[in-house]
Amino acid sequence: MLTGPDLNPSSGSKAILTSPRILDLFLQGDLLDGDIDAAVDAYLANPTVRSYVLQSLYRVDFDEITASTLVAAKPFSPTANGDYRQALMCALLLHRPQLVRSFGAEQIS
Repeated sequence: MLTGPDLNPSSGSKAILTSPRILDLFLQGDLLDGDIDAAVDAYLANPTVRSYVLQSLYRVDFDEITASTLVAAKPFSPTANGDYRQALMCALLLHRPQLVRSFGAEQIS
């Protein structure tokens, strides 16, 4: 079983607890399969993309995501390779995105 601060945060680590992973947002229903696929497709279509915004709320940093895939997917090309896509998808699911704006920032008129 894999354990570590990023996979199982301790109760004393409030910064980690307040920053959900993409996987957490997906499991909560805040993100859909299509949102995650669109982010991966956008990066694979243009690997110079540095960030992507999901649901107008969460910014993912592809510099961080691709850095975490370099060791695992080093023999693969970052283009149309299915193995690289899977490595990128796994890294994206474990990524902690930046909150672009809060849910309460929207005004109803």
